Amino acid sequence: MLEVTRHLNDRASLTLYMLDREISYQVFKEHPTLIICPGGSYLFRAKKESEPVALTFLARGYNVVVLNYTTYFAERVDLKSTKPKTDAKSHYPRQLKELVQALKVLKELSAKYQLNLTRLFLLGFSAGGHLAASYAVHWNDHEYLAKIGIDANDCLKLRGLLLAYPMLTGELKALILRGKKNTSIMEQLPYLNPAIYGCEQPTQAQKAELNLVQQVNASVPPTFLWQSLQDKVTSVEDSLAWVTKSTQLGIECESHFFGSGKHGMGLANDIAAKTSADEDAACSSWVELADLWLRRHDAIAGEA
Repeated sequence: MLEVTRHLNDRASLTLYMLDREISYQVFKEHPTLIICPGGSYLFRAKKESEPVALTFLARGYNVVVLNYTTYFAERVDLKSTKPKTDAKSHYPRQLKELVQALKVLKELSAKYQLNLTRLFLLGFSAGGHLAASYAVHWNDHEYLAKIGIDANDCLKLRGLLLAYPMLTGELKALILRGKKNTSIMEQLPYLNPAIYGCEQPTQAQKAELNLVQQVNASVPPTFLWQSLQDKVTSVEDSLAWVTKSTQLGIECESHFFGSGKHGMGLANDIAAKTSADEDAACSSWVELADLWLRRHDAIAGEA
């Protein structure tokens, strides 16, 4: 296995975990590449959705890239006792720019390490799901990309998009206020709008820009989505709306809504579980289901 880290700027980086192409003596095999965008409300990056997920899919035959995008908190702290250092310039769409910048770096690495970037998938968790879905709806929208300072020529076509309990609008603060059950999430409330929008009171235009459900279009790739119906942080209704709109547009959207489990479970098994509440046998099956889906779409695209 090869591990390569490249810095995108002073705060963001990517880490590539690449399988050896030589699987036997002078026998070589190419592997598809999966980019992971961990969650964390755009405040921080969730570790359980980073390396543990990367190594799980590496073991299943994928080259994996973890995007360590810029977050509003300079570092994660205990909000009960410490006021975090914040970066006012870290809000969306900076993370989308960093994702496209990461693609440029992967193009450079592909020449050296023979990565096949025509076999590219993107996986996002929670706020990372918003980032991944943002790329999926905008990747060939030249007008929008130019407006936010991205060259559409730097974008790559995806074979598939995977969303895990995604944030699909910027209304995370409003949703959490309605739930008022997760104390650790409630502590993040004062920071959410600045982290997502860059201000305390976003305009309707800003909200519309971040509402990805309303922007699903025919250029969105086939999608795999999973979520718990007990999720109290991101909206199940938004996920269902994404699935419905995708289906109406003729985009395959395989979805799994589990009756148990909570938000932010990552692998949902004991590998990176903080407590037993982070484990759920049904939800943990998403890895196997996603692997089957990935292999099918990798094969379909390869035959085209």
